Amino acid sequence: MRKLVVVDTNVLIYDFISNSPYHEEARKKLEDLERIILIPNILIEFILVSLRLNINEEDVKKKVKEILNQSIVVRIHKSDFLQAIRINIKEINDTILAIVAKRLNLPVFSYDEKVRSLCKELDVKLY
Repeated sequence: MRKLVVVDTNVLIYDFISNSPYHEEARKKLEDLERIILIPNILIEFILVSLRLNINEEDVKKKVKEILNQSIVVRIHKSDFLQAIRINIKEINDTILAIVAKRLNLPVFSYDEKVRSLCKELDVKLY
């Protein structure tokens, strides 16, 4: 069954970098999805991390276009920000990711243990 999943930055990085620890698993799981759900800050973080890893700018642009072709970019609501800053402002990206997934009633795909733990606390399913 094809599905929608909110995807974290680390999944996109592992998919992008062929010698990364979870590359094959991330690629296969992403291919099984109908579409990935992205919030804008995740895509921005993906670009910044990729450039910090000294990946060629043209390769990053090409990957961003590929990601955008297979994704739905969703808005972050004011209420998402308000809820996130109450829960954990120090980990705002992770918290917003979990809050948006909860609002959309969709699972989160992340390899980050802090994100996975936060999702469990907020009763957000994991993919």
